[in-house]
Amino acid sequence: MDIISPLLVLGINYQKAPVAVREKISFPHARLREALYHLLCFEAIKGGVILSTCNRSEIYVSAHAPLIAVAQVKQFLTDFHKVDLEGFSPFIYCFSNRDVVEHLWRVSSGLESQVIGENEILGQVKRAFGEAKAANATDGALESLFEKAIVIGKKVRKETAISQGSISLGSMAIKLAEKRFHLKNKTILLVGVNKINEHIARYLYERNIHTVIVANRTYEKALVIAHYLGGKAMHFDQFKRELQQVDIIISSTAAPHLILKREEVEASLNKRTGTLLIIDLAVPRDVDPEIRNLAGVTLYDLDDFNQVIKENIDKKREEALKAEGLIHHALQKVHFLSEPLTSAYHLHESTL
Repeated sequence: MDIISPLLVLGINYQKAPVAVREKISFPHARLREALYHLLCFEAIKGGVILSTCNRSEIYVSAHAPLIAVAQVKQFLTDFHKVDLEGFSPFIYCFSNRDVVEHLWRVSSGLESQVIGENEILGQVKRAFGEAKAANATDGALESLFEKAIVIGKKVRKETAISQGSISLGSMAIKLAEKRFHLKNKTILLVGVNKINEHIARYLYERNIHTVIVANRTYEKALVIAHYLGGKAMHFDQFKRELQQVDIIISSTAAPHLILKREEVEASLNKRTGTLLIIDLAVPRDVDPEIRNLAGVTLYDLDDFNQVIKENIDKKREEALKAEGLIHHALQKVHFLSEPLTSAYHLHESTL
């Protein structure tokens, strides 16, 4: 299969940027179509796909003029997020052509994930591609790139054990909570209903923990999870009434702003008898980082998971090497016509 458009990716991820930086240029799912339409307004950009998760925001584009397109993607980020991108320069990476292919294959295989081998990223790659196609934002070059990446992601998981026994953000949250408390005796508040908190609910169910309150903007979704756990559901705008009685808060919403502020938690402390653990799994963050300065409160966000992640990486090192070998072998069958930023390349059907 021949591809004549140069490909580029500009991105930011957990490896280079803390959550305080990542949250400023993340793309809420509700605004993804809007972002794609805005991106395609730039004349040097033929097509685009935006991959935005809690650990990365990446803009993949096919370009008429790649050097101009790099500048225009940066302008797009500046315009859309209303930020001065100069301050983000140390955190942004840019790849072209062959390096784009290798990078996305590594991403879809779970090799670039904070949790090595996690399965969620492959679904996120599929959804990002699907959203771009639905918005008519893709072209042949991007479609070939993402279709092959999805195949590679499946192949790596089938032919290696990289995803076996893999931990997720949900399981990491539970591990952190278990280090602080015996969960059987504690009341847990889950804020938001999504894949992460659904996984957390499963871990709680497996531990036979039922003292759980679930709050969500769509009450019916909260009701489903609460029923599954034998707990209690509530409307999102009521969850702050529970601050004085819960022991653990795990928050993972898609809110574009803080949903829990320092003064709100501080006001509840006089009514409490024990310590409070808050785990913020959202990007942008749900919880005011100033809360970590309050006595009797422990706050974790995604940047605090490093020890659990290191243990996972050590266990997966051998399988990661196997996965890298599969990717390297596949890349040998990708034929590039010239140098990065000026080249086109073609992916033969035999690549995989």
